[in-house]
Amino acid sequence: MTKRLLVLLVCLCLLPLQGLCAIDAEEMHRRFAQNRTVGGAAIVSLRGKPVFSYAYGFKDAQKRNPVTLDTCFRIASVTKLVTAVGVIQLCEKYEVNLDAPVNAYLGYNVSNPAYPKAPITLRQILTHTTGFATRNTYHPAWEKIGKNNNLFIKNVAPGTKYHYSNLNGSLLAPFIENMSGQSINSYMAQNVFLPLKMNAAYHPALLQDTSDISSQLYKDGTNLITAKRALESIDKYDDTCNPQAHTDYSVGQLYISANALDRLMAMFVLGGKVNEHQILSEETVEFMLTSQNFPGSSVQAQSPYTLGLDRVFDLPGGTWYGHQGRKEGLCSNAYFQPETGLSVVVIANGSAPKLRNNVSTLALWLMEQAQEYLVP
Repeated sequence: MTKRLLVLLVCLCLLPLQGLCAIDAEEMHRRFAQNRTVGGAAIVSLRGKPVFSYAYGFKDAQKRNPVTLDTCFRIASVTKLVTAVGVIQLCEKYEVNLDAPVNAYLGYNVSNPAYPKAPITLRQILTHTTGFATRNTYHPAWEKIGKNNNLFIKNVAPGTKYHYSNLNGSLLAPFIENMSGQSINSYMAQNVFLPLKMNAAYHPALLQDTSDISSQLYKDGTNLITAKRALESIDKYDDTCNPQAHTDYSVGQLYISANALDRLMAMFVLGGKVNEHQILSEETVEFMLTSQNFPGSSVQAQSPYTLGLDRVFDLPGGTWYGHQGRKEGLCSNAYFQPETGLSVVVIANGSAPKLRNNVSTLALWLMEQAQEYLVP
């Protein structure tokens, strides 16, 4: 029996019976292979219930250990979406003014010296309209920056232009830590991960179950960081409440499985409540789906982002909301469609993803195929 056939048979065993007729497992396998994927996973759910699931390939460069739906990957920028749930939860609890200067909620100053009368707000952060420039380091000395700096796009006032920047994501962990008095991992574990039975953590050694972790891989399938090395780096991780120091945690450091992401999508689809746990109110979930550039808002720009959610348009069934993440050879996607109750999770590691309108074609294909599960 060939290795490819063995993996396919293992994956087929993971499929729920109702998923066998709509999305073809062979075609799913072929599309992962087209992206030169080493290991990945895909789940389609309808109203919070999985109708198709597929685990593909291996979680290590040596191709010895098969991926499962519970394999935890470092999920890149989907971290921002997951963390935004904790941010919005705290906004509910403390009735945070999304248009107030975010400094009051961070505990330190974040502002554009070129526009001293235009504060940076949480609404702008969640919609990527702060005017932050593209950055790969997330520890600016905010108190030392002048009018001429490389943190902000020149001649762009806060709230007036959409520009995706990781600096927006870097402020989510500090917000949670300053507002809750807990480390980002402790707060999210207590208030989101454990209630939803999600195996997720901002460092792999803090996962509830550390037995099923994927290596981080380059696009050519070679090792970036092995799972063993990632686990051993726990001595460099600070799991205390230190808002000003933890600006990189919420950019892309989360480890999470496809199954766990599927549960988070179920939370959105089911109006904020899963298994008797009300993570967000139904009204808040609905508000998260709306454009944020309404009259009186600190956001005047059109943005593809609502409150932490990216919108994918022009697909069958309506708009999809969620997030994509890309880091070296990993591409991750978690999206849901409110009108139909569908959700999709796709993770491809050690791959060279193809994109259309900057979204993985693998995810777009699965969104289209998912329509087959809707009853006419």
